[in-house]
Amino acid sequence: MCGLLVVAVVLAGVDSTALRPFFPHPLPVRRVPFRPEARPIFPFDPGIRELVFARFGPVGGLYTFWWFLSVGAGAILLALAVLVAVPGRARRATERMARAGFSLILVAGVATLLLSLAATVLMWTSFVLAWGVAFVWGLAALGMLFGLSCLALALGRWLCVRLGPIPSLPAAAVALLAFFDIGLIPVVGWVVLGLLLAGALGLAVLTRLGSATGWSLEELDR
Repeated sequence: MCGLLVVAVVLAGVDSTALRPFFPHPLPVRRVPFRPEARPIFPFDPGIRELVFARFGPVGGLYTFWWFLSVGAGAILLALAVLVAVPGRARRATERMARAGFSLILVAGVATLLLSLAATVLMWTSFVLAWGVAFVWGLAALGMLFGLSCLALALGRWLCVRLGPIPSLPAAAVALLAFFDIGLIPVVGWVVLGLLLAGALGLAVLTRLGSATGWSLEELDR
């Protein structure tokens, strides 16, 4: 795990310096050196001021060293929180994925993304249903988070079989850190991370977030 942490820091540094021109910037980036007389970040807290590190950009800037690390750490903690909050659902979803295979959940995830995109277009063209766009993609994000946690749990169990008896939660944390490291690799890593997220969404949909019964129309007759 320590090795993966070192790799994550190195990749984040490379992405925020040498490869930074390849990242799209949705907002213009203003680069200024840190000065004690610089304006405060928050108007009501004059003690907190802009802090810009050479080559690594501002602390809170998009596509900077600190942005990569904070996003990665936040995603890993949220995924681990899902495993802690709903361990039974995560275990059932992982077991069903082992029977169904990754290809099936990947197809289900891509189909769900396409349906979400179609629903987004329909809602966006309708003034009345425009509010539903955030709801649809919010559900998709929750499904991806749950599915990614289950994928990490499955990979962690696979590592436990080969590396020895390791508790499932630390093994899942190692798997999540590996996902983050892969996602920091330009081009190839982005493709792999996209496939993982699509598969995670498909796993959440097919298992109904790891419910005990799964999808069944017989429940309508109960």
